Amino acid sequence: MKVNIKVGIVVFLILLNLSFFAIGYYTYLHPKLGDFTIETVVETEKFLALNITPSSNATKYEVEVVKDNEVIYEKTEETTHISLDNLEANYNDELEIKVKAYNKNNEEKESSNTYNYVYKDASFKKEQNHLLAKSTDLALQLDGYNGKERYYVRIYYGKKMLYETNEVSTEVVIPYDAVKDYSGRLMAVLCTEGGRKLSTFTFYLNTPIVGKIKLISPNQEFSTRWNDVTIKYTGGENANHFYLNLYIDGNLVSQSEVFPENKELVLPAAMLSEETNYTVVLEAVYEDYFEIAETATFMLHVSKKETTDPVYVSHNPSFIKAGTTVELKSRTTNATIYYTTDGSDPTTSSLIYKEPITIQQNTVIKAFAVSSNRFDSAINTYDFQIRDKTPIIYLSPSNQYDNYGVKDSGYTTEKDMMNKLADVIERELKGAGFVVYRNNPYGDINAWNSFSNAVGADFHFAIHSNGSTNHTARGIEIHVDNETSPSLSVATNIYENLYTIYPGNVNPSYNRGIKYARGSLGEVNDSYVNNGALIEVAFHDNYDDASWIVQNLEQIGQNIASSIISYYN
Repeated sequence: MKVNIKVGIVVFLILLNLSFFAIGYYTYLHPKLGDFTIETVVETEKFLALNITPSSNATKYEVEVVKDNEVIYEKTEETTHISLDNLEANYNDELEIKVKAYNKNNEEKESSNTYNYVYKDASFKKEQNHLLAKSTDLALQLDGYNGKERYYVRIYYGKKMLYETNEVSTEVVIPYDAVKDYSGRLMAVLCTEGGRKLSTFTFYLNTPIVGKIKLISPNQEFSTRWNDVTIKYTGGENANHFYLNLYIDGNLVSQSEVFPENKELVLPAAMLSEETNYTVVLEAVYEDYFEIAETATFMLHVSKKETTDPVYVSHNPSFIKAGTTVELKSRTTNATIYYTTDGSDPTTSSLIYKEPITIQQNTVIKAFAVSSNRFDSAINTYDFQIRDKTPIIYLSPSNQYDNYGVKDSGYTTEKDMMNKLADVIERELKGAGFVVYRNNPYGDINAWNSFSNAVGADFHFAIHSNGSTNHTARGIEIHVDNETSPSLSVATNIYENLYTIYPGNVNPSYNRGIKYARGSLGEVNDSYVNNGALIEVAFHDNYDDASWIVQNLEQIGQNIASSIISYYN
């Protein structure tokens, strides 16, 4: 029994020693950094001296000097007394000094405090002309000179010192003769008697002058979907480097060299984020002489990445004559359309639409559209059936008797004007052999939809005019339920044709296009009515739009009717 106890004690002591050894070995491998603080910044004749307390197990210290949230100076030292040599700041700059300690495994620990330091040494004023005119002395202004300190100003061309003076006051004059034989970049250095560099100022002489830049496009404030932005400008002569600088809230987030052709360049969408505001600066530079560069600036708002408009067709698929040629289209300019005719879903490996398709037999066309910097469109299915049928159209003009338009334009009420427009459309459709039904203006939407369904309408067409809160909006728009609604094609054909005669069609902001109600409008809801669309024929509360409607009821009605006839013929 005693032997067993002794053995147990021995084993315990061995295990205990092993544990201490393991802990010690782990500590050796992973030395823990101790807390430390930044104590002082001392000004000497040769440098600023930063003093910190030691951090146990630290092998090096990394210093950052920050101004306005931007790091302006970095240095790494193994000692706790760190010389901030060559630190440049401006008089009265408020600086924040941060230090990190690192152990041998490069694990880090921040100091317990940051040190706030106000730079009180004199400095060159930065907002001075950096381009020295021929035969002109260089006059340098100083901030923070108190007349007590002894300073020197030295002029360098590269590493060669050309001139030195200790005649320093709030203005230092460098004679032109001291620098006249040199061209390009020169530097003035302000330093203490002991040689500590306080401030520098770069200036240029006998160098090509970059021409001033003026933006042609975009405007000074420009909004776009997530997309490439084309920039056009004039000026920039003698520049051999161009840069695009992107700022968000005043902070530089991207800088890239660009290579304009014929004074035009592209800011690619890949450099931009959705739903973000940028300040964009185009910079024209000779060599790397940034201080005398020319710039042009504009504000850029980038909205969301959009979806390519869906594919619509030129003719009604539910009944069509054999031999009819059908066009596939997308409202997105330069979209590529892929399609199949075997019932399978198309991909980007499918047929590319290049010319109209002749329908000789029952055919299922599935298609989608692709365009640069947009999501692909939904896949639309068009089941073309060869058969004869008389088209049945249900017209549902507005019954809003208390929606008044601009009186001076002659516009009365929405009910009155849209029923007059429906009269023209009805006349034209009946003249083409269509069967046409009208809503009862004293009924309601449920009654209209029920009657439309009861008569088997091939197209249910609600006719309205629009209004806006500030009475300044303009343009036409047509609502369908969604991107794959059966009414998409007839609605888009109506819109595209009518927009050609709309007087505001030169203004892209008036091109309101096809809207998706997504269940919010009963007369276009695919669950309630067959093939429904609702047009807003311009704005009755805008004088120009209201006048167009009043003066062109006949032309507008004929245009809409011709689109419907073409689609169903």
